[in-house]
Amino acid sequence: LGTNGAGKSTILRVISGLEVPERGVVRLNGRNVTYVAPEQRVRLGIVSLPGGKGVFPSLTVAQNLAVSSWLGGGGKAAVEQRIDSVMAFFPELDERRKQPASSLSGGQQQMLALARVLIHRPEILLIDELSLGLAPVVVQRMLQVVDELKARGQTMVIVEQSLNVALEIADRAIFLEKGEVKFEGAARDLLERDDLARAVFFGTEGG
Repeated sequence: LGTNGAGKSTILRVISGLEVPERGVVRLNGRNVTYVAPEQRVRLGIVSLPGGKGVFPSLTVAQNLAVSSWLGGGGKAAVEQRIDSVMAFFPELDERRKQPASSLSGGQQQMLALARVLIHRPEILLIDELSLGLAPVVVQRMLQVVDELKARGQTMVIVEQSLNVALEIADRAIFLEKGEVKFEGAARDLLERDDLARAVFFGTEGG
């Protein structure tokens, strides 16, 4: 969590390998991966759902998933199995397998982008601004999927500006301000920090 320019998205870029930190290291299961290439990090299990469009609009829903799935190796049967396992989270996409992604609503495209990421079976899933630009009903649907992933033991690092969204899905929270950690602890404890809540809602600095 944090206000605009706090460094939230930068942290995700560092974890995913798109940027190199000025200091500190990135570790995965005790292994230093600070200078490991982004594509290699994906193979290690660090997978990112970036903000904005994350689909190929001219390809069908099934083709979008197949493109991602082939990167995981295996034959056609393995690809179809991975697609079917991901579709279980998104019945609204399953019934639109043959439709081009461009025909989907904005919310459905975001679901497809998340499905493409889940194809990789990530160990750590990075999500940048889950609720940004989405209608409230779509946000709730995405949160439902996140809750299902959480129940299955999926580890996620989610960047959010919405305090309500964060409190609904997070176990732990970190609040950033100008690149510095101002709070770290149980997400529910943020309710006792009015200064940080004001910073999120009104864009002011926390005390």
